[in-house]
Amino acid sequence: MQTILELEPQMHTHGLEPFFAREFSALRVLLDQIDRMNLLESDVERLESATATFLSELRPSGRMISPRVLQ
Repeated sequence: MQTILELEPQMHTHGLEPFFAREFSALRVLLDQIDRMNLLESDVERLESATATFLSELRPSGRMISPRVLQ
């Protein structure tokens, strides 16, 4: 999820940030909650998979560059 939030400056640069502002805000809140949780490996794998899917859906637009690995 942090990886997705790191895309925000790029979206702002491309004029897309206003379309995703509410989603970025929700992700920040969720990330804060997750940081306080004890996650199982399977939970982490699901989050990584969801992040990879999200990034792959952005890639065809040609607007986003170089995906990062979720840490």
